[in-house]
Amino acid sequence: MNDIKSAKTNLLEMLDGPVDQALSKYNFKRRKGSLVFKRKIAESIQEIDFVTDFFPRYEQGAEAHIHPFFVWKIPSVSEEALRLVNGNKMLLANAPDILLKQPIEISAPKENHERWFTKSADDYSQIGVAICSFMEQWLVDLLESLQSIDDLLEAYESSDDRLLKQQHWYVYVTAAYMLKGEREKARSVMESHLGNPGLKKRYSAVYDNL
Repeated sequence: MNDIKSAKTNLLEMLDGPVDQALSKYNFKRRKGSLVFKRKIAESIQEIDFVTDFFPRYEQGAEAHIHPFFVWKIPSVSEEALRLVNGNKMLLANAPDILLKQPIEISAPKENHERWFTKSADDYSQIGVAICSFMEQWLVDLLESLQSIDDLLEAYESSDDRLLKQQHWYVYVTAAYMLKGEREKARSVMESHLGNPGLKKRYSAVYDNL
């Protein structure tokens, strides 16, 4: 079995081939040697990070477990969220620039989730094609629906179940409403999702700044 350096070389060759071709159609770009694809839209930045565990102990014989993550950033919302928490990055998972970070599998119904393992250098091309096929079928639609502040609010209001909604997600939603000048809706988000006594104490800065 290859060492980690060789395995990463195999992974990069996979990205250089079918994955680059598939994602370039949607204006994603990747720097040479990087595992991260990025595209900038008017209000936001989307990334697909090809997170990989090499020689994982939990899968016998596997050289790599490739589990890409989707990352979404809206700088103006992050700035407002930081203002609401008085600069306390811990309340934003110590990553205030990231509104959403989740495995790409979540974009599909649970019964359609997949896991991608390679066992040798020969597997990477086939796995790359499989990941691209999954993204075309499930992720692209999510990418197209999450591009702006209005899209963020639409995802919240429609209870989009393709999103991983942690506590700090609701601070970003609150920030988005504040940017739209809708203070009452912002307060409603906090009361609905972060309104029990313990969470009100933890997020007291947000309540004070509404």
